[in-house]
Amino acid sequence: MLIAAWALPARAQEFLSGSVMGKFADDPLIFSALFAAGVVFFWAYFVIRNLTRQEQAAERHARELETALNESEAILTAEPTILVIWHGREGQPNRVTGDMKGVVRIPADQETLLDFSTWLDPESADALSSAVAHMRDQGTPFNIGIRTLGDELLEADGRTAGGFTTLRLRPLAGERRQVTEFAYDARRLGKQVERLSAVLDAAPFPIWLKDAGGETIWVNDRYIKAVEARDVDAVIAGRIEIVDDARIEPPQGEKAASLKGRAHAVIGGRKCALDVHEIPLTDGSARFAIDVSEIEDARKELKRHIQGHANTLDKLDTAIAIFGPDQRLRFHNSAYAELWGLDPDWLLLAPTDGEILDRLRELRRLPEQANYRDWKAKQLQAYTTLETRENWWYLPDGRSLRVICEQHPFGGTTYLYENVTKEIQLESRYNELIGVQRETLDNLHEGVALFGTDGRLKLHNPAFARFWSLDPAFLDSQPHIDTVVDQCRKLFADDIVWDELKYGMTSLDTGRKPQKGRLNRPDGLALEYAFVPLPDGNTLLTYVDVTDSSRIENALRERAEALEAADRLKTGFMSNVSYELRTPLTNILGFAESLSLGIAGELKPKQQEYLGDIQESSQDLLVIIDAILDLTTIDAGAMELKLAEIDVVAIMQEAGEGLGQWMTKRDLTLNIEVADDAQRFVGDPKRVQQILHNLLANAIGFSAEGGVIRMGAAHDGDDILLWVADTGRGIDPEFQKRVFDRFQSKPMPGGHRGPGLGLAIVKSFVELHGGRVSLRSQVNKGTTVICRFPMRGPHAQDRGSLQDHRRGSVAA
Repeated sequence: MLIAAWALPARAQEFLSGSVMGKFADDPLIFSALFAAGVVFFWAYFVIRNLTRQEQAAERHARELETALNESEAILTAEPTILVIWHGREGQPNRVTGDMKGVVRIPADQETLLDFSTWLDPESADALSSAVAHMRDQGTPFNIGIRTLGDELLEADGRTAGGFTTLRLRPLAGERRQVTEFAYDARRLGKQVERLSAVLDAAPFPIWLKDAGGETIWVNDRYIKAVEARDVDAVIAGRIEIVDDARIEPPQGEKAASLKGRAHAVIGGRKCALDVHEIPLTDGSARFAIDVSEIEDARKELKRHIQGHANTLDKLDTAIAIFGPDQRLRFHNSAYAELWGLDPDWLLLAPTDGEILDRLRELRRLPEQANYRDWKAKQLQAYTTLETRENWWYLPDGRSLRVICEQHPFGGTTYLYENVTKEIQLESRYNELIGVQRETLDNLHEGVALFGTDGRLKLHNPAFARFWSLDPAFLDSQPHIDTVVDQCRKLFADDIVWDELKYGMTSLDTGRKPQKGRLNRPDGLALEYAFVPLPDGNTLLTYVDVTDSSRIENALRERAEALEAADRLKTGFMSNVSYELRTPLTNILGFAESLSLGIAGELKPKQQEYLGDIQESSQDLLVIIDAILDLTTIDAGAMELKLAEIDVVAIMQEAGEGLGQWMTKRDLTLNIEVADDAQRFVGDPKRVQQILHNLLANAIGFSAEGGVIRMGAAHDGDDILLWVADTGRGIDPEFQKRVFDRFQSKPMPGGHRGPGLGLAIVKSFVELHGGRVSLRSQVNKGTTVICRFPMRGPHAQDRGSLQDHRRGSVAA
């Protein structure tokens, strides 16, 4: 092209020479065209020459730029550096150049290199990605330190120039590395502080910092809300404290090392319990407060529950002891201390389980063991096992304990000691009693059968099987009542009796009543049966063989009828004989009295003495006959009392005067003692006179010469007491029970002897009045007979019942 360009001027010269121009000078059009072509040619020539010059200049500039670029690349690659260039805000890098020359190992390919998370630590990857994105979006340069996964520190420098953004990565050394490390650490710490501040602000409890002087220098959001302040500055400026240090209660027991104590504060209008924790710092301290109101309430509630449970456990008879994981006594009830007889003050010192066992062994309150050490070690294994153990301890003092050992839910062990001495004794006695009852039932002559609520035989004895000729094996099979009755019908075929018995056993009526009856079997055996409904719904059926007793009963009935006939004969005989004896005896007394008056002539002294004896004996016989007649009349129920008001003093004096000669003859003294409120009562004067006469006669007969007889009356409630006392020899204790029976007399040697009817008459007459007689006597100290009469006289119904009773006694 250049050759052609430079060839054109030569030919143009030839064209313009005279010879060529001369050829076309004659034609103006051709000349004009040629002239225009020449002008264009020269213009093109100059244009082409200018372009050629510009191209040459551009080539020289390109060579210069390539040289500069080569120099720059040489300079860039002279040190370990990687340069990443982007054009525009989006898209992949236009160029990545450089390397680390083995100084730092980083990815070689572009895709992996730009994935920062694959070769940088997470914090550096996040920081570099964020810085590059911000630079490409807003053109903000950066210079930060980043750390690879191999713990190598690099400098990341980002710049913008025109439409290009560059990222330069290069390793660091020397002072620059140290400065970058500081910057890296500062950035990392700054982020940590930022995150920590966010966490602290988001904490659900107040947190604050204090300097070395104790002044608050920072608080979190929860603190600001708790004290109802505007912001942190307001809290610090106003020195607003959430709790007063002076009111923080020091912790008790084993607590966390950071716990300063507990305080109470009002937060949100509610009183809260706060556990204040303090963490010492180099130039102050950090504090935070945990709201433990619910925990404190729960502890109080738990304490109340524990106290309530403790009070309940203290009332139990079962001894309970709870040991903690450290084997020390945590709780025991009063029954535990009482069971082992240990000092309560010593137990409050929380001794260990082993110490308590040793103390009990010293006191000989543990079961005797041949090897105590092994036994103790076995007992203490309860703290290392989850199994519940149950043992029986038989103590030297005779007590028996049931010991239950189990793990406590909160650690440690719980012991329960149940004193079962009484239960074992009761069980032993019960078993013994059951055995005795079984033997008793088996050896009873009565047949016993127990039927359950289902009508089946539950219990029987051999006598029951023997009475009804039943097979014991059949009875042991617990047959139904229907089956048992079918077997019993073979010996006694009375359907009515068996139907009533079955109905009574199987009836659902709650008003079942006991039944009794007698079965006279055709084989001559007489059985009395008793049907008894028991409270538990069972039924007891008993049979008694009364064959012999039935015969004896018949014989006794016949004998009783014969005795009643004999008693009636005796009563009639005594009445008739007494009546018949009284008439001649009256004649004897009349004739004796006539002879003593001298009607038949003067009697000699000896005759007079004999006549006196006849009169005295006849009089005694008359008294006996009158007594027999009175007793016969009382027994027959024919005696009637003639009631009147009795003057007690007068009737006693009259009784004493009637026996005055006998008291004078024996040199006896009679003392009458009548209380003011016992002067009168209602009774039969004649019979009362007869009572006092007999009592006084007995006292005279059994008193020593020169003795004193006391007779008196006293008031006792609705009754009056008439009594006669002597100081004679008294009555033997074995004879006192028979002293009021008829014809019972025990005379003194050489002394008085009567027919034994005096006290019997007294007893009959007193009882006829509705009263009763009692006697107190001691040998050689005398006898006192006390008669108790109703003050207002006997009642008609009492007299009737008494007479019926006496008639029944006589008939028996």
